[in-house]
Amino acid sequence: MKQLNKAFLEMSRNPENNDARLNYYGVLADTNLFLLLEQEPSNEILEPKFIQLEGKNFALAFDSEESLSEFYGEAAAFAEVTGRVLAKMLLEEKIGLGINLGVSEGELLLPWEIIEWFVNVLDEAPNLVQITPKKFLRAEAFPEILFKALQEKLMPAVGLFDEIWICAAEYNEDETSHLICLMGVQNSAQQAIVKSINEVLSFTDIDLGNIDVAHFSYDDEVCTKIREIGIKLQFPEVSEVKNAARDVKNKAALQPPKLR
Repeated sequence: MKQLNKAFLEMSRNPENNDARLNYYGVLADTNLFLLLEQEPSNEILEPKFIQLEGKNFALAFDSEESLSEFYGEAAAFAEVTGRVLAKMLLEEKIGLGINLGVSEGELLLPWEIIEWFVNVLDEAPNLVQITPKKFLRAEAFPEILFKALQEKLMPAVGLFDEIWICAAEYNEDETSHLICLMGVQNSAQQAIVKSINEVLSFTDIDLGNIDVAHFSYDDEVCTKIREIGIKLQFPEVSEVKNAARDVKNKAALQPPKLR
């Protein structure tokens, strides 16, 4: 079962669980969707095939090419885009989205108002502050579900950083927070990794108070203390990172095709 369907089933079984609902949208953002088109794309212009309900248009997307073919019943033109990119495209045109309609337990209809909320959450930017902790402490009661969510979200960035640790930071007697410590992150990837962490926190209904993110050089003196008391996020090791391929992929994501 695909990850999007798993998230949908969890949300369906727990309709009052806000965390399950938020998790679904977090998964949707990174899922590759197959958008049904009227015709093959031309000059980077996509013309989605719509259905109309109560006077509102809904584009149709599926989490696999097989599901799209099952719904349409014949060869169909489509474009493959991530949920985050598609949502931003639909927002501009005030179009809703039907996901896996008629072919999956995960079928869901998202009105334009939900698309607007979804994009607003994706576009949230973390606040940048200049402050130095007075003391680093052990992280108390950091949820396992959030720990795993960070690992999954940051897995594609393996090779762009050296290590990531979680601890707590004390700024004064009355102010402490959890601290996600990024060690040895490549300069070109710093903003994207912080944005990914912010999305994990936005799509998780867990109140831990303030959670800060800080960058450190791998051999900073303070990192020794952090490694002694912190929790390390574990990732597979990589021997080579093809930065050129990543740059091309990221550039494509920033310049999505337009809807007609």
